Amino acid sequence: MSIIQSIRDRAAVFVFAIIAISLIGFLVQDAFIGRSKGIFSGHTTSVGSVNGKEIDINDFAQRLKASEEGYQQRGLSLTDDMRQRLQEQIWSSYVEQELVQSECEKLGIAFSPKELGSLLFSDDAPQEFKQQFTDPKTGYYNIDAAREAFRNLQRSKNTDQLKAVNEQLLQPITINELRTKYVSLFTGGAYVPKWLAEKLTADNAAMASINYVATSYSTISDSLASVKVSDADINDYVKKHKDEFKQENARNVAYVVFDAAPSPIDSAKVYQQLENLKPEFAASTDTKAFLAKNGSSLEYLDGFMQKSKLQMGAKDSIIALPVGKVYGPYLDGGSYVLAKKIDVKQIPDSVKCRHILIGTVDPSTGQTLRADSTAERKADSIALAVQSGADFKSLAAQFSDDQGSKTNGGEYEFASTQTNLAREFANFIFNNKTGDKKVVKTEFGYHYIEILSQKNFDEGLKVAYMAKPITTSKETDDSVSSAATSFAATSRDLKSFDDNIIKNRSYNKRLADDIKENDFSISSLGNSRSLVRWIFENKVGTVSEPFNVGDKYVVVAVTRAKEEGTQAAADARNIVEPILRNQKKATEIIKKMGTPTSLDALASANQNHVLTADSLSFGSPFIPQLGNEPKVIGVAFDKDYDGKIAPPIAGNAGVFYVQSRLTGTRPTPEGGADVQRRNMQMQMKQMANYSATQALHLAAKIEDNRREAGY
Repeated sequence: MSIIQSIRDRAAVFVFAIIAISLIGFLVQDAFIGRSKGIFSGHTTSVGSVNGKEIDINDFAQRLKASEEGYQQRGLSLTDDMRQRLQEQIWSSYVEQELVQSECEKLGIAFSPKELGSLLFSDDAPQEFKQQFTDPKTGYYNIDAAREAFRNLQRSKNTDQLKAVNEQLLQPITINELRTKYVSLFTGGAYVPKWLAEKLTADNAAMASINYVATSYSTISDSLASVKVSDADINDYVKKHKDEFKQENARNVAYVVFDAAPSPIDSAKVYQQLENLKPEFAASTDTKAFLAKNGSSLEYLDGFMQKSKLQMGAKDSIIALPVGKVYGPYLDGGSYVLAKKIDVKQIPDSVKCRHILIGTVDPSTGQTLRADSTAERKADSIALAVQSGADFKSLAAQFSDDQGSKTNGGEYEFASTQTNLAREFANFIFNNKTGDKKVVKTEFGYHYIEILSQKNFDEGLKVAYMAKPITTSKETDDSVSSAATSFAATSRDLKSFDDNIIKNRSYNKRLADDIKENDFSISSLGNSRSLVRWIFENKVGTVSEPFNVGDKYVVVAVTRAKEEGTQAAADARNIVEPILRNQKKATEIIKKMGTPTSLDALASANQNHVLTADSLSFGSPFIPQLGNEPKVIGVAFDKDYDGKIAPPIAGNAGVFYVQSRLTGTRPTPEGGADVQRRNMQMQMKQMANYSATQALHLAAKIEDNRREAGY
């Protein structure tokens, strides 16, 4: 026993030593080449910079969190796609704010607090501000309520709330007004001289006809050595047109998808599960408890809906059910469903009611207004006061946190089709009778509600739904995951990745090009920010372990890295090659055709035809039977070539030999030059509106380090 114990003790020391060495190696590796910048490069404190001004990572994170919370508090689903949009909006707002503010400071342009107040408390207030204080029933913007709310805000000691209002509401309005002032410097300078408008009007009224001989580029084979386009040709063209061929930092990848969607067996299991629950569902007396116990994906709505408003696929079958009976299982989207008709009664299509809201949160900022227990006690006190004879309108004006209705006694009229009502609020007013009063809790706080009137009654159904989504079983998921893992394990470089795809014909190699550093999705894969980050954290030739994306497993290989700058020949070839090839073909065609003495002789010598195009207009580059050929139009109206054969024209579709004839002018409407002038000035203003801010972006030095910061 002592010998065995000695061996165990020595083995334990050896094992612990191995573990210690491994941990040290892991930590050292993470420090030098880890996912961030390692311990020697310092902690990341920014997500980027604009013209040298850093964007603090903590400030960025707080704004993003506030936006996400505000979005969720409006009852909206915060998907990965929406997270990306919110993040992009916040990033853009930082960039826009810095560019506009810095440029306006240089020019001495300001938007004062007095100007901000005059704007907000007027009928010209921005819509995003007005909607906070607009009565949804009348559409009336309550300036007094807005002014009072701001007075209360200024007296508030809630610094988080003040900061949120400033960042999410006031600051964007200020930046927008500064931008408007800045852009007006350019739009105000838009001017078109009268003589220029008159000349353009006269030019556009000119008419001409042409005789021509056309030789299409397609008559020259692409395989001809003299028209081949080399990488050197493309690089030379790109060098001369650099601004047209800028590219961002991007990656190309190849990937194989392993579909882990539910199998027919998985679907059949869910169907049978609901089929087995059907008798118990029909016999249950506590519907809500039954649905909760059996994990229904559809929550029980203890209310009625007019049968005309039902929208499910099995609508007619459910309407025809006797009370207490169950229909299904039936397929609804990605779920199997049992429907039980609970009750039937007449319900209204619209309701007039009044309420007093004792809020717990500010719906515009998401900030807490008061404790839940405090709000409940206050609402109960108001209910007691009304029942004791207090004036409802006076209490609404004094205590209601609903700024949109407090000035009209808290009154609203709602249709049953409205989707912006809190569910608990809607349940009470549509499922009770005129004269009923109650304190009702919603996500916004506690409402004391009184139903004033109801109209347009129709048969309403109360239906309970026992639903189960069709999901991938563990067996199916394990099988697909195993296949993906096996493929990844034997595909550790691009060659083995491709070889494995060739060997197994069930694998389909897919490509995704120009993935950007801050993208959230790849081609048809859907959202996977972690996968995009992995692609940029690994070099060309690296093959990933399986990534779980939605209901798929994906193995990705990085095939190419494109660095920020000017495109290489391989990337620009698709655009440049046809242009250069046609230029070379034009040279070949012109060399073959020579210098003609007449169009008839040219056509005869080349087995071609002389064609005619009449009623050409200088204002339109489109020529019947030829299409868009602006160079031909230019020659047709050149007085130097009137009645003569012009030099050969290398057009969009081929080479053209043209003999033109000016045929006069078409009539122009009275005041045509004035209309032309106004239209030109409007176009100049529209271009200036876009170009003024676009120029700031093009001239700025913007560093986007969101990926390195973990976004």
